[in-house]
Amino acid sequence: MKKLIIIGAGGHGRVVADCAQQLGKYSKIFFLDDCFNEKKENSEWTVIGLVKDFPQYIDEADFVVAFGNNRLRKDILMQLKKEKASIVSLIHPSAVVSPHTFIGKGVVVFANAVINIGATIADGCIINTAATVDHDCELHQCVHVSPGVNIAGGVHIAQLSWIGIGSTIVEYITLADNTQVGAGAVVTQSTQANSLYLGIPAKRVRSLTKI
Repeated sequence: MKKLIIIGAGGHGRVVADCAQQLGKYSKIFFLDDCFNEKKENSEWTVIGLVKDFPQYIDEADFVVAFGNNRLRKDILMQLKKEKASIVSLIHPSAVVSPHTFIGKGVVVFANAVINIGATIADGCIINTAATVDHDCELHQCVHVSPGVNIAGGVHIAQLSWIGIGSTIVEYITLADNTQVGAGAVVTQSTQANSLYLGIPAKRVRSLTKI
């Protein structure tokens, strides 16, 4: 049984650690994080160093990135890939994931989530608690699907998008790069890149900084 090192020790990181522990695959679970200079414990898991320290553990551990910020998560994943680290995906035991899906590296799928047949989930995506991704959806790199989101069949979501808690995406539309969808919104039409959408039906309310 290998060690698991989680990069990012915030609240999301603790959920990732809890998921990994329930899988029973790892002898020890540790964190790396730059914001824990004084605090060395995060719940029952130890913060053993800074993010930049990860190369010294490459030969002895698997890695997963647990920053909720999509851009930061992508940047760290790129560093891990450059160093040829072992990047793993974690799927909670209660999640339902069709065997006829593609799950990339560094993906986390949390409790009671569902991913149906034909879906493609690219590297670094988060499928959060009780979210559903229906048939033939395609999620590009480092998309965050928040708790309770329902994504209908055939939806394409471009990289770095954030789908807010409890929102709904109707079938066969495309969300462009860095689309942010507010909590509880219902997205019924394809979106513009680097834009925030709110409401029922969701409307574009402002531009976002390109990331």
